[in-house]
Amino acid sequence: MAISDSSNSTHPVLKEPAGADQATEDDPPPMRLADLLREDLSTHDDHLLEPGFLAVAVHRLGRAARCIEPGLKRAAAVGACRAAATTVDWVFGIQVPLSVDLGRRVRIWHHGCMVLNARSIGDDVHLRHSTTLGPRFGAGAQTGDLPVIHDGADIGSGACVLGGVSVGEKAVVGANTVVLRDVPGGATVLGVPARVMPT
Repeated sequence: MAISDSSNSTHPVLKEPAGADQATEDDPPPMRLADLLREDLSTHDDHLLEPGFLAVAVHRLGRAARCIEPGLKRAAAVGACRAAATTVDWVFGIQVPLSVDLGRRVRIWHHGCMVLNARSIGDDVHLRHSTTLGPRFGAGAQTGDLPVIHDGADIGSGACVLGGVSVGEKAVVGANTVVLRDVPGGATVLGVPARVMPT
């Protein structure tokens, strides 16, 4: 299974099944799934049973399974990946929906109470336990709006990033911070709700 860069993303996503738009000459060469998984393993210090690595690997395999031509093979692969994702969620408390566009070298440092439901998570992002990425509910919330976490962002333990917000490149979200508005690139935010800390 090949990985390629999407036109609207800076990190790899699986190619769509046959019939989707064809790659152009300007697209970088696709990255093989096996190579991507090896990179993920290296990102998690080569610990094969690291919960964060298992969560990322199951997500990658699930996305790959959805790219198989429709039929019995695809149904079996998707079913196996769903079972594996459920196991990772129940055993380690890490939930990464297949809809998430997951970048390269994403490091999940701890496990437990992690719901990582974002539109996209960029390259070299660090995530810690009890992190929630997801939609915002209540007055003024737009149903289905999900956060975008840009390359190099660092999300602290217990942080909540909610709604259609953007966490900028190399931004730091402190522990137990609630992000309800965009975080500028390179900024450090703390508090409930999040406030940009002076540099």
